[in-house]
Amino acid sequence: MSFNAKDMTQGGQIASMRIRMFSQIANIMLYCLFIFFWILVGLVLWVKISWQTFVNGCIYWWCTTLEGMRDLIKSQPVYEIQYYGKTFRMNAAQVLHDKYMIWCGEQLWSAFVLATVVALVICLITFFVVSWILGRQGKQQSENEVTGGRQLT
Repeated sequence: MSFNAKDMTQGGQIASMRIRMFSQIANIMLYCLFIFFWILVGLVLWVKISWQTFVNGCIYWWCTTLEGMRDLIKSQPVYEIQYYGKTFRMNAAQVLHDKYMIWCGEQLWSAFVLATVVALVICLITFFVVSWILGRQGKQQSENEVTGGRQLT
């Protein structure tokens, strides 16, 4: 251990550089995993439920979210509900009390929970695999005596 000012300054610079490099790599990994997560959620939803159920479930959850503000809206919106080739027009109150729309909302919610869990597990596995690969490469590169054209001492 050295209390020499030159050694402490150089050590601080190296520590700062290592923290910056680690945060850059972690930032890139988390950004890619975030995008990968939402792509996986979309794919699982696409495989799990039909488009009609997805759209009708979204309408149901939209109406559920706006339920408290329904009295404030002067002209109530009318939603076009697709049901196996037929189109029905419903307002928010009808959407919230219709058994088919409730079923679509429940299907969408359960599929979304499943998709999130699957995507989270896959992203966690991917994170640990990528971290292991990068750590292994870094360890192999640090064993070399020549890195970036410079001789390590």
